Amino acid sequence: MDKDYYAEKGLFVGIASICMGFYFFASTLFTPQSSLTEISGEIDNVQVFYNQVESRRGGKSIKSELKLTLVDNQSVFVLTKNIGNKGDNYLFEEIKKKLNQSRESTIWIKNSQKGDFKPHVFRIVDGNGTILYNIQEAKTHSKFGFLITMGVGIFGIGLYIRHQYLKQKKYKS
Repeated sequence: MDKDYYAEKGLFVGIASICMGFYFFASTLFTPQSSLTEISGEIDNVQVFYNQVESRRGGKSIKSELKLTLVDNQSVFVLTKNIGNKGDNYLFEEIKKKLNQSRESTIWIKNSQKGDFKPHVFRIVDGNGTILYNIQEAKTHSKFGFLITMGVGIFGIGLYIRHQYLKQKKYKS
């Protein structure tokens, strides 16, 4: 067994994992409220979709999507969540119901994504001022993903450092 080979692979996996964590999750997780902008308008369409997703191991789960469009706005605001084997996503269904009742909405997105076709949604408020989806819910997925990738990254780099330390200690004795 070539320990140098596996230690180098651990270093590569660790660095790649940390980079992925920052690239995919940190931008959402560390977005301050001050860098968000509001887009208000009359609701054009709001729908909830359910799609069955199959994993590589053959397991099946359901992915729910809430799609929202505003009149005179080209963006499609999408929230997605894997709901396992549950039949309905009660949060998305409740948001849809309340938005259809109020017919107006204010959506908070990043300033830098203002012209994007599918910007990341941080908050949804109905026409009555009731918060239907908040920043903490938006950041929940990013927290979990960020922690996992950082943990794998630290483990991989730690494995490499430990191997180098033991190797150096062996040569000194």
